[in-house]
Amino acid sequence: MRNYKALKTASKVSVQKVKVVDRAKVDAVAESKYKDGDDIPEGKEIGGVKVKQVLAQAEESHEELQVVCKCYDSQTGEAKDDSVRAYSLSEVKSEIDRRKSEIARAQAEQAEWEQLETDLKAL
Repeated sequence: MRNYKALKTASKVSVQKVKVVDRAKVDAVAESKYKDGDDIPEGKEIGGVKVKQVLAQAEESHEELQVVCKCYDSQTGEAKDDSVRAYSLSEVKSEIDRRKSEIARAQAEQAEWEQLETDLKAL
């Protein structure tokens, strides 16, 4: 992420861990039938199924790591909805490893140029 340190210092970016519900909890419902006195819709009759049996299901959720960036309208300066992006620790680690590899490659190239410079100055 570009300029994370500067944005964090300026309180324009923050991190958070949130619970994301993938499937809401469902309580069990026993089958019920229409009986005399119920408001029976057209096409249904006394003794017909009003609510089918529903089995209980547990909530399914996961935690998500997010970076929240403050956004502003560049012309008016008014605050806009925050930008939220989810990250995984493995994704961040992968980016760090990639940057380290780029640095190592750049340092090797620098060493090659420095050797050439030394050799040329020796002439």
